[in-house]
Amino acid sequence: MADKIDMFKLVEEVEKQKTMNIDDIFQTLDSVKDGQTISSEKKTTYTSSSAKNNNVIKKPNLPEEFGQFDTRFEAFRGIIEHVDYGNNIENSYVVGHKDALEKYYKDAYNNTKDLYVIEARVNDEINKYRNSGQLYDKGYYDGLFYALKALKKSKELLMNRINREIIKNL
Repeated sequence: MADKIDMFKLVEEVEKQKTMNIDDIFQTLDSVKDGQTISSEKKTTYTSSSAKNNNVIKKPNLPEEFGQFDTRFEAFRGIIEHVDYGNNIENSYVVGHKDALEKYYKDAYNNTKDLYVIEARVNDEINKYRNSGQLYDKGYYDGLFYALKALKKSKELLMNRINREIIKNL
């Protein structure tokens, strides 16, 4: 009779290797000797929290630090340029997210003096956009919200800076 391999131990081994590439997962599976069968009997408690943490695509948050700025556009640019996608660099979600940010970065670059117009455009697209459930569309939609948050944060940062200057000069 062929040896049995515990499927849950195999999954745990894949998690330990922190493989993010599908080819690596198949290579691990190929390393199982021919003639062995895979058992799906669960012998130990299995938690998939580490797998979820490695494979779940998280929405990027606004950065805490992004450099010096003198204008609202510079603050917006700093926020957009410091997006952290973590380990999920090349997938449809990230591509969609980047596309939304690039679109409104270019608009803001061409209209640096009036970012209120860009903020209104982003808001309009958010209201009109229909998320189809595809990973790219989810990324694009989240990218729109990120751009809107970045625009609002840039306004807040500039107002705080102006407030500090006024208080300092009183």
